Amino acid sequence: MLAITHAPADGTIIDGTSKGDGTAAILKAAGWKWGRSITAWYLPFSRDRAPQLARIDRTVDALRAAGYDVETDIDTTFRDAADAHRDRNARLTDRAEVLATKANRKTDAANAAHARHDRACDSLPPGGEPVKIGHHSETGHRRALDRAHTTARAARDADALAAETARRAAAAARSTEHRYNPAVIHRRLERQSAELRSIDRQLTTYEQTHHNDTDNPARARHIEQLQLNKAELESDIEYWTAVRAEQDAQDGPKLYNRTDLRPGYYICCHNSWYRVRRVNAKTVTVDTDPGWNDKIPYDKITDARAEDAKTTIRPGQ
Repeated sequence: MLAITHAPADGTIIDGTSKGDGTAAILKAAGWKWGRSITAWYLPFSRDRAPQLARIDRTVDALRAAGYDVETDIDTTFRDAADAHRDRNARLTDRAEVLATKANRKTDAANAAHARHDRACDSLPPGGEPVKIGHHSETGHRRALDRAHTTARAARDADALAAETARRAAAAARSTEHRYNPAVIHRRLERQSAELRSIDRQLTTYEQTHHNDTDNPARARHIEQLQLNKAELESDIEYWTAVRAEQDAQDGPKLYNRTDLRPGYYICCHNSWYRVRRVNAKTVTVDTDPGWNDKIPYDKITDARAEDAKTTIRPGQ
């Protein structure tokens, strides 16, 4: 018996599978992934998210069509958003620590690979002496050259792997800070609010057209998914709105707005400076080369200067 469960803190998981039982191909095709740490198949990005009802239904249908017995236990409630984000931040911190440890191991491995290459080079005849064809030293010389070439490639590959692991570790270390950047939160709220409005429009359309959902299980399932997505968005919007309010109340990082700037000021966006031509409700019009988009959203502004291009202008001053 296979059991598909969804719980807010654990996400969507399937229990009862075993290696070689034939379920792997079906689950991979349905978008499931194998979790080594939990030794079970799971749906990515399902923790503290609305259950993906359509994907779960397709998985159940595919497994039953293949002859498997499947039962489901789907919890459609949500945890408090603060608890959910606190747990996610903890997971991100753990991931950063694991990657940092891995990056150190890969760096040590790269150093060891370079040491092996140096030893291989030291065994070559001095002065770049060519191979003496037919001489008794030919076989040993060629082996030494092969070792030097092999260790050089290994050192190069080890360097690339160490650099990539270090990059991932650095990105993971910045992930939580990035999530709580005021500009990132602002853009997230804008996106989530647009998604929420779209869901409301869809639900309103269903209500106004008076569909008999009892005669259309697929439509009823879709409406259920929309309602779950709406509840998830409302909870997340409430959480991030509170975070932004707290940042402003505690004199934390702030965003520029139209009261902070005026024509003649200079603003920085993506490490480039522009002179402000006009201050709008959501954007700043700047002087740029002809043909370029000359409107910059406030959440893209990272620094500002007064007309003298020297005096720093801070948000909320």
